[in-house]
Amino acid sequence: MTQQNNEQFRIFTEKLKTVEERSTALNDIKNLLAYKPASEAVPTIRNIGISKILHCLNETDKIEQLSLTCEVLKLCFEKFDTGDVIKTYTSHIMYLLRHEKDCVRRLAIDEVCKVVTTDPSLLPIPQYIDLYVAIGQMVADQDLGVANKAVLITSNLPAEAYPKVLEEMKIALEGNSSSRCNAFEVIVNISTKSYDILEMCVAHGYFDFMVTELQTDDILYQMNILELLSQLAIKPHGITFLVKQGALQKLSELIMDLQNNPFRGLLTPGYMKFFGCIAHCYPKEIFQKYPALLELLFNALESDDLTILPVALDTLGFIGTTWEGKLSLVALGSKYTQTIQNIGVIIKNSRVEIKVRALHCMSNLICTQKDPKAKTEEVDQRITLMTREWFRSLSKQPGPMEVLFDICKNPFLDIQLAGLTLLDAVCQHQWGQEMVAQVAGFVEYLLDRSVDNAKQSNEAKYDIVKRLTQSSAFDSNIITRLQTYVEQGPFYSETTLQVAMEEE
Repeated sequence: MTQQNNEQFRIFTEKLKTVEERSTALNDIKNLLAYKPASEAVPTIRNIGISKILHCLNETDKIEQLSLTCEVLKLCFEKFDTGDVIKTYTSHIMYLLRHEKDCVRRLAIDEVCKVVTTDPSLLPIPQYIDLYVAIGQMVADQDLGVANKAVLITSNLPAEAYPKVLEEMKIALEGNSSSRCNAFEVIVNISTKSYDILEMCVAHGYFDFMVTELQTDDILYQMNILELLSQLAIKPHGITFLVKQGALQKLSELIMDLQNNPFRGLLTPGYMKFFGCIAHCYPKEIFQKYPALLELLFNALESDDLTILPVALDTLGFIGTTWEGKLSLVALGSKYTQTIQNIGVIIKNSRVEIKVRALHCMSNLICTQKDPKAKTEEVDQRITLMTREWFRSLSKQPGPMEVLFDICKNPFLDIQLAGLTLLDAVCQHQWGQEMVAQVAGFVEYLLDRSVDNAKQSNEAKYDIVKRLTQSSAFDSNIITRLQTYVEQGPFYSETTLQVAMEEE
């Protein structure tokens, strides 16, 4: 800025002392800074300071003037490099973070968030620990935007900040359920990063408090806690801790008591998701040690309750995605066999949304390539034999592939895509490819580009055809047609070819 502009800035800030001139002066500062490059604006702001602008926050009850003051401060802050505002005006930022007005707190926390999400090392922990403590306490802020930013910031601090921050953040546990959930979210977010931080959170009593809070009558609160605990449980050090501390056993006991809970229908999906996440990673151990999960899951799969059945289908499919999950399920014997048969009935007879969930469940149970081991190991022969029998249970008469063919031709896109997803899973097996080859018209349907117009359907069919080009289930003529389809791409059409030729 020129010396003249420096003087203008000084004059405008002096006018802020006069109530009648305040709004005009704020607008003058705003206009003066708006188009000035940082190289000109920052020296003047540093020289004259922002104290007089800050005073305006407490000297007005007018929302318009308060908003305008925040706009001016934000404009000033934007001229500085990331972190420099906090370094230059640390005490001012601390003041703004504790201000009674939501918009003021949002202004300050945005500056801190900018630093933490860019480079936390810009604000070294020893020097700025009080700032991070203040942010940690703000996870209980009444303003949702401020609280969410506080959760984000506190979840991404250097590990050395947490001894102090965790101690001071306990204030959030004295607030309402929303405040406590925000604190729990931070605890889970940081505990998933390392065992050392997890132990620190345990020492501060957060996890004991979380499990105890599951006894509450607040259903939504319980479900939020379960969702958070499931995020921790899928980490090796997380599940080890939960088992060691007896948390899983306590949760298993709560599941057994669900039958007597009047809110059983609302709570069951949350408990299924929680144990489903763990069983996805450790199916054998969970099935052996926590049979209450299996009873909960299988009872839900036999239920007509539309708040429970979709989650049960998703959970079973998620558990059965891995090879170990499939082997653990089949080891359950007749109970699981009956469940597979029930899924076949659901696919054929249920309403659209349930049918789609059941198709995706069956897809995950039959699919072998979602397991990370599929990239380096051959599929266990037992899995090949099991999945064939599971697919056959879809229908005895007509055959399962005929039923799937009809589903793939369904005019409703969501059902059609779910059917194609199952077909792709089936075609990962030699037995599936042979079944496709035996159904009259199935290959022709896949190669017929006039059937589907939806982008997703074209892409799904293309992936299946590409897979079938490697199959030994078809004669050379069919393989040639499949390869031609793949070479032409998923969106080829005769119209496209004709236009291209005319342009030449």
